[in-house]
Amino acid sequence: MMKSTTMALAAALLPSTALFPASFAAQPTETEQQAVVARTENAALALRPATETLRGVVDSIDEGSDTIRVRLSPDKIENFRVQDGLMFNAVRYGDQVEVTVQIIAGAKTIVDLVRE
Repeated sequence: MMKSTTMALAAALLPSTALFPASFAAQPTETEQQAVVARTENAALALRPATETLRGVVDSIDEGSDTIRVRLSPDKIENFRVQDGLMFNAVRYGDQVEVTVQIIAGAKTIVDLVRE
């Protein structure tokens, strides 16, 4: 009889998972939820490459090296890689263009081009 009383007493003293549902114990606070959302949004922003929109005149086109050189001002010319080879069909030397540029794999790359 002593053994069953000891077992009942031990069962009564030990925490029971039946007293609290599993979902109750694992609920994060509102502050913790907001912190997770903020970290997720910041990570998404960090993954998005920075874009820059520039205007200029096409100075040269080199399909062999997948580049277009754009004169941005009288004293500034830049070479850009081209993301899509079909852009070569859209422009010619001397065209006024607006290009959207991102740094992809360490190189300034035209991701969108509009002839003006």
